[in-house]
Amino acid sequence: MTDTATTLLDEVQSCHDDDPARAAGLLRRIAPSDLAPERWPGYAFLLNHALGEKRGAWPEAHAMFGPLLQVAGTQVPQALWRQAATAALLAGDAAQAPRLRDGLAAAAGVAQDQAQDVVALTATAFRLPTLPWAAAVDAAAAALRGLSAASWQAAGPLDAAVAVCTNNIASSLLERPAQELKHETLRTTLAVAAQIAERFWLRAGTWVHHERAAYLRAMVANALGDAPQAREHALRGLALLDANDNAQAERVDRAFIELERARACRDLALADEARTAQETADALAAQFNDAGLDAWFARRCSELGAPARGVT
Repeated sequence: MTDTATTLLDEVQSCHDDDPARAAGLLRRIAPSDLAPERWPGYAFLLNHALGEKRGAWPEAHAMFGPLLQVAGTQVPQALWRQAATAALLAGDAAQAPRLRDGLAAAAGVAQDQAQDVVALTATAFRLPTLPWAAAVDAAAAALRGLSAASWQAAGPLDAAVAVCTNNIASSLLERPAQELKHETLRTTLAVAAQIAERFWLRAGTWVHHERAAYLRAMVANALGDAPQAREHALRGLALLDANDNAQAERVDRAFIELERARACRDLALADEARTAQETADALAAQFNDAGLDAWFARRCSELGAPARGVT
């Protein structure tokens, strides 16, 4: 384990979305043997995200899992098997993909079909941003259908992985252009993905995951023009914060949930509640002291048609 490898991975984490080419170059400089085991899952995700999803270099990402799995030896965590199997699948390695999927099944103690469902969900989440809307909907719907099987109706060891993947699928569909969100098949698939994400977060997550799942559903409802549902989901998220966030550690979450509540209330002609929610969101955002969060908040305000600060 070296500080250099850790520093490089931290740099990748900070730049992978804004500068994928730089992130890819940094990843190539990291020796897995120099990383602490707790950093392996993050490294594995970034191989697929920065090299595969962002650069289309799935064969390279797949090849880089070899040294990582060798370093892990007999202590390969579920996350590594899942990401490795996904890279093999998307790289078209028909020999290695089933072997790695079976490694995930063994590590999780589940049947092969459940492991395959999770690999398919993971692959779909990585593929969606690069697909045209119709192909994205078809891919998402196909991956989500596997979760209707009887084996997924009770809690299990892969629930958290399913929650992450379905959350990412819903988020990706939510980010499609407004014109595409008018298509009924996309709207239906988006709503289903967010519902499934919340269902699995409720089984596998903490209260923070629960409130963020409610936030996702509020965003989806606002995007679909369902103001009553958007308000209901936002209020559920805020209630979870009220009940659990005594230290006010999740003030950023509260600011963004209040934004969704404000939009829903404007659409419902609940003027006083809309104004209170927007003012609360603005006041919390004023304390961010973070350029990235400030930009994200301003962008979301614009998307939701929020009034300028100080305007009612």
